[in-house]
This record gives sequence, C-alpha cells and structure tokens, in this order.
Amino acid sequence: MPETPDLIESLYVHVPFCAQKCAYCAFFSEASSGELINRYTDALVREMELVAADLKPRTIFFGGGTPSILNLKQWEKILGTMERRGLLGAEEFTVECNPATVSLDKAKLFRSFGINRVSMGVQSLDESLLDRLGRIHSREMVFKSFDILRCAGFDNLNIDLMFAIPGQTMEIWRATLAEAIALGSEHLSSYEVIYEDDTPLYAQLQAKEFDVDEDLACDMYEALVDAAGEAGLRQYEIANFARDSAQSKVLSPMSNVPEVGRTLDLGLRTLDIPDRACKHNVNYWRGGSFYGLGPSATGYVRGVRTKNWSNTQLYCEQLEKGRRAI
Repeated sequence: MPETPDLIESLYVHVPFCAQKCAYCAFFSEASSGELINRYTDALVREMELVAADLKPRTIFFGGGTPSILNLKQWEKILGTMERRGLLGAEEFTVECNPATVSLDKAKLFRSFGINRVSMGVQSLDESLLDRLGRIHSREMVFKSFDILRCAGFDNLNIDLMFAIPGQTMEIWRATLAEAIALGSEHLSSYEVIYEDDTPLYAQLQAKEFDVDEDLACDMYEALVDAAGEAGLRQYEIANFARDSAQSKVLSPMSNVPEVGRTLDLGLRTLDIPDRACKHNVNYWRGGSFYGLGPSATGYVRGVRTKNWSNTQLYCEQLEKGRRAI
C-alpha cells in the first residue's frame, strides 16, 4: 500500500481588512465593509474545509491586515470550524492585533479556543509618529491593550516596533524602546521603515518631503540590539528578539521547527533559538511546508509554492464555487 504523506504542520491565515491603510504598508489589505468581511469569513471557512484533511497544525498564525478587526461572531464562526475540523490544539497559535481593536471579550474568546500568542502592532509610542504612519491607535491604547491581554491570561506577547520613521529622532527612538521593553513582553520584533512602491510614504519620499538618513538608521538598529540584549531579549534573527524562560514548555521536535532552547545548525553557523522565539516564522526561514489561506496568502506544500489571488472579491467568488482561489 502507498505510504500516507505526513500532514502539514503549519498554517497561515491572511485577514486582509484594516480600519484604514497605513502610509507605509504594501501588504494586501483594504478598509472594507461588514458585508464583505462576512462574505470573506464564509469563504475562509470553505477553504479551511478543503484543506483540513491534510493539516495537523503545530503552529498557526493569523496575520493581515488586522485579524483583530473581525468581530466576535466572525471569530466564533472561524474558530468553531477549526474545532470541528480538528485544526485546534496548536502548540503555538498567534493572532496579530492592533491595539485599537483589542477587547477583553475578544481576548477571552481567543484563549478559550487555544490561541496562546498575540503579536501587537505598536510601531511607535510617539503620538506624532503614529499619526505620520497612519496608525489608528494612541500610545495609551497600547498600554491598555497590553493589560487586557495579560488579564485574559496571555503569557506570550510580541510587540512590533518600527525605526527610521521620517521625523523620528534618536531621542524619541530610545524613549520608545525603553517604554516598550518595560512592558515585559516575551518577544520583540522591530523593522526599519521600507519605502515600497504605491504607498503614501514612498510618494512623500519621491516628492522630497523628507530625506532618508542611513547613518541614523544604522545607529537606531545598534541601539535596538543593545537595548534588547540588556533587557534579556536574545536576538535570533535580524529583526527578532525573544526571551528564554525556565518556565517555558519545551516543544517536541517538528519536522522543520527546532525544539526551543536547542541549537539549530543551518550549515553556515549554529543558532541558539530562544524559548519564546516565534516557531511559526522559524519554520518559514528553514524552508518548511505550510498552508496559506485567505486572499494573497502564499503556501508551500511538499515542494510546491502557491499564491491565492490578491483580490478579496475574486477569492470569495472562487470559494463560493467550491474551489480554492489559487
């Protein structure tokens, strides 16, 4: 008899909706109506049902867009489908959240379905820079949302920051780093601003509304590495830092994801992965297989790369016909 292929252990789900498009964002996302979000939710459920038999997720990541913009009813439908199809129980289940869309009810719902990691898109703690980036949250919302997630029982939180933002001084950056690290998150991701075509920030750069200071950007990166290291956050990738924790549960080996705390031999050098490293992302970087669901999502299954249409309407139409929108 032919051997049964190993089930795919990583799942990415793209939620393309945002309250508004940020000035720097080149990801596929859109500000949209409740009607289209409901239609998307139904289509996503259908796509999950089409691939469920080939999935046994050890890592799940809902990215966007802003996954936390979905309401409780929409989340209940998605998570309920995952429960019925045997897709829950992942050792790491991450959802990206905007600080403006975190509520205690939503956080409790997440926990009740086994979501155990939240990545919060903070980007800056300076009000003028948040406005410059087109973010809809305030600095106070960041602290409030962080407290809500802790109260709901989340003990694995990531904070996203950006540096080399137009108008950001080293003084502002150091203050943001100090405040963000003081929150005590288990993970920190921090990215230099990239000027991508078809974004408002790129148009402003082309119009010479500001200049890029590469030396300052390099200094900010060095300040990031130093501050994170001093706070006990170990760097395991260019933009990612995580804590070690004696209380962290050590995962059993996966086909493509290393055990936490173990060394990882990439052939070029040996990396020591911190306990709270994002195991879902480590699987990407090692070339592991994963399913990608939702508009624009890419997948890599048994050596074959796929990409869903970057069009929410077309995505929904294809799933409504009973086929994937690849």
